[in-house]
Amino acid sequence: MKRNLLIMLLSALCLCLVLVSCGDKTPGETTAATTEATPETGYRLPAFDFEGHEFNILSAGRRNVVENDFLFDDTNPSVLDAAIEKRNRAVEALYNIKIVTEQKNTTANQQSPEAYRVLIREATAGDYTYDACVIPGYDVSQLAYEGYLTDLNALPYFEAENEWYDAKANETFTFADKLFFTTGDFGINMMDQAYCIAFNKALAQQYNIDDPYELVEDYKWTLDKMYSIAKEVSDDTDGDGVTDVFGVLYWVDAVYGVVNAAGQKMVTLNEDTYNYELTINTETTYNMLELFFNMVKDERVSTMYKHNSANKEYVEIFSGDKALFFMTTIGTLGDFRDMETDYGILPYTLYSETQTEYANTVAPFYMNFLCVPLLVENAERTSAIIEAIGFYSHEYIIPAYYDKTLNGQYTRDEESSAMLDIIFDTRAYDLGYCYQPANLNKNLIYMVEGGSFDWASRYASLEQPAKIILNMISQSYRRAVGIEE
Repeated sequence: MKRNLLIMLLSALCLCLVLVSCGDKTPGETTAATTEATPETGYRLPAFDFEGHEFNILSAGRRNVVENDFLFDDTNPSVLDAAIEKRNRAVEALYNIKIVTEQKNTTANQQSPEAYRVLIREATAGDYTYDACVIPGYDVSQLAYEGYLTDLNALPYFEAENEWYDAKANETFTFADKLFFTTGDFGINMMDQAYCIAFNKALAQQYNIDDPYELVEDYKWTLDKMYSIAKEVSDDTDGDGVTDVFGVLYWVDAVYGVVNAAGQKMVTLNEDTYNYELTINTETTYNMLELFFNMVKDERVSTMYKHNSANKEYVEIFSGDKALFFMTTIGTLGDFRDMETDYGILPYTLYSETQTEYANTVAPFYMNFLCVPLLVENAERTSAIIEAIGFYSHEYIIPAYYDKTLNGQYTRDEESSAMLDIIFDTRAYDLGYCYQPANLNKNLIYMVEGGSFDWASRYASLEQPAKIILNMISQSYRRAVGIEE
């Protein structure tokens, strides 16, 4: 306990020093030059010469799943590789720097503790190895409330309102006007990990279902509607008494998505008390979970694929016209480039037709966020370069990923492109999936895996320990930002 208290006090002191140095807008030794308008949009980036500085980015994530947003293949480049190189080169030329990255991966399913340990070691040793980091949500959220990250809003040139930052992420992760981590257009991984629902067009036509695109546009695309359509399509085509065409193909993680899709969050910040509160125990959440559970456990209608199977079982099922709806992520759709049957893309379903906005979870296990270490060698330099990365990512990465890669390879019709607009504009981030209070989030999955809808009893047994954990996190945050001594 004494050691933990000492570390927290040291972190708080270091954070205060960083916030003071950032707040006066004159850190470091660099002198600002006049600004000059950048191409295409006329947005004015500050003009500096950073004299060959190596801008070191720590990148971390789960091996073979999370991509490094700053590395590219220059021997056999894809459209996206070319865009990443173009973005990097533009930033390097603008500021006379060299972008370098250090990759730290893990085989763990949930986080990359290597990055967590590295940043704590950096802060306690007073080192400035990394200018910026892109690390998993589980780690970055803990580093934030323990006081090991810099407030992005305090950096001289960081502007959270710029279009290359995700407004939903900024809103979710801001604490007392402080923002310790976020994401944006540089984050290819965050686009790949957005939840979506693919549908098989051949089966849709064969069974003459309602047009899913019209349902989405009319806000009639509800979970209840999806279930009713799935029942229509599920079929025993060979008459052996066993379903061989399913309405729904899913994995257990889909349960996270339906909670957010209903407009609900597991954890929400009370902005009056600056206390994180459990907000999942609502009638809407319960009803949505019950409907989802009834749908996925209806063996005549739904089938769960084997996760991480060597042959990617979901590819055979969906591309083999054996499932109408596939609850998945955008990045997974790359496995269907060679699929003969056309398919479309939809956002996650609403809870009811009274909802006015869709919500599409970003896969909690694979979220990666931008942050800056607690100790900033030159806040002016760091923030100027981060803004340039954001600007040029918006100019080059988004067109390559979105318009060329997605529209040219994943999607096969104009309607799906419109659906992607909805999905990316309504990405949902849930603090409960980051903080994992008393493993309440995982119990959503355990319930689906176990085959018994006992959410009320699970919640009741975990509510108090979850509240205690959230209270501790809230206190740590308030100390980190100077609200509570």
